[in-house]
Amino acid sequence: MLSNREVYGSVEFESWARRADIEPAEAYLFRNYLDPGGRTVEAGIGGGRLLFSLGDLGFTHLYGFDFVPEFVQAARVRDGDHRLKLSAQDATRLGYLDASFDQIIYLQQVISLIENPQGRRHAMEEAIRVLRPGGVALFSFLSHEVRSQAMNYRLFSTYLRALRLVRGARRSRQMWPWLRLGGRFNFRSLYDAGPYVYWYRADEAVGELQSVGFKVRGVASRLQIEKGRLCKSAEELLQEPMEGALYCVCFK
Repeated sequence: MLSNREVYGSVEFESWARRADIEPAEAYLFRNYLDPGGRTVEAGIGGGRLLFSLGDLGFTHLYGFDFVPEFVQAARVRDGDHRLKLSAQDATRLGYLDASFDQIIYLQQVISLIENPQGRRHAMEEAIRVLRPGGVALFSFLSHEVRSQAMNYRLFSTYLRALRLVRGARRSRQMWPWLRLGGRFNFRSLYDAGPYVYWYRADEAVGELQSVGFKVRGVASRLQIEKGRLCKSAEELLQEPMEGALYCVCFK
């Protein structure tokens, strides 16, 4: 069984190493919540697309890490001006000192790639540890509510629960195998074969961030951000239509 690290180092490597665009939701969060002069670190850099975009926006103190060493090397090759300080690290065990950064970026749903709840919590604890008091943190998560809206996903969820019941597999209903790998349908998902990603409920994501010490300023899906706003709470968000990933803006 492959791990998520192995998936990104193989079948998903080329698409993420070459990707250079920035999504409108990401651009909105950068413009409205980050300081170009702040010391900034990104978790899960891939090929460096967000860090290079921040550099183009005038950010000067940029750090980043990824659990796939090949991604770190690919970003270094693209960084001809040596603007970035990069390293291969695991989000659950960071080598940075306490309060090292003014702002941290945990977008690209990096927390959702951690397959066990203890690891996801450790990653959040490490995130707040390396952020200075008063610093800003941007998170995104795979959204359980958004996925549950689509009929085909509801049908697959029913199939997956039945399969796990027959097998006696005690796996969370929010933990799903990859449905697509390398741009193609992953037939191994029909056998509930890993690796897995975790789809967060909005109240769950907010609650876990708060439990490690973050103050959640706002929460939104892509749909709210496209309208230029965030909701004050998960409860408020769940009263509205949702699309895309779940975003949380936090402070320490």
